[in-house]
Amino acid sequence: MYVDDLSTLEDARRRGYGRRLLEWLFAEARRLGCDQVQLDSGVGPTRTDAHRLYMNAGMAIAAHHFTHILDR
Repeated sequence: MYVDDLSTLEDARRRGYGRRLLEWLFAEARRLGCDQVQLDSGVGPTRTDAHRLYMNAGMAIAAHHFTHILDR
């Protein structure tokens, strides 16, 4: 299963919703017969808590995605 970023509203954070969403994703992936869940997540100071949540849930960083903004 592939997830293109996972986030909660700022005022709803630190209430366990993200953890419950991850648990649901893992259960749904198993139900569908998937053998892994892949999740892309942006980086930066506002994503630290999210990344900690993902790693505490057993996820690991599998790749870095690099971008270069070209001058036009």
